[in-house]
Amino acid sequence: MSADGSDERDEFVAEYENATAADVIEEAEPAATADGERPGEGEEGAVAGSLAPDIEVTPQAPTPENTLFVALGVCLTILALADTVVGLSLVLVATVVAAVGLGAAVCYGVLVRTTPDT
Repeated sequence: MSADGSDERDEFVAEYENATAADVIEEAEPAATADGERPGEGEEGAVAGSLAPDIEVTPQAPTPENTLFVALGVCLTILALADTVVGLSLVLVATVVAAVGLGAAVCYGVLVRTTPDT
């Protein structure tokens, strides 16, 4: 309630427009299956794994592009945090880039060697 005694909610309701037929989105009915049951009938809701794809998941070796992208993200994150704590210097940037680059190269080499061929 405002100082003059009027209720602001009444003004909002008076200005509100009702939905028209163009505003309503109708959902299409799912087609019936061969046994006459519609999809979704008899189900209790989302079941764990119900949205899992029907394809087999196989391990793959990392690509150089993905490794570089992850290493760049790690470098930027460490540098952003370091900038807020101690400030950036050329030595700090070089050390972080070298350490993350070496770590990413080692991880990439290990994963490429140990991932089975698919």
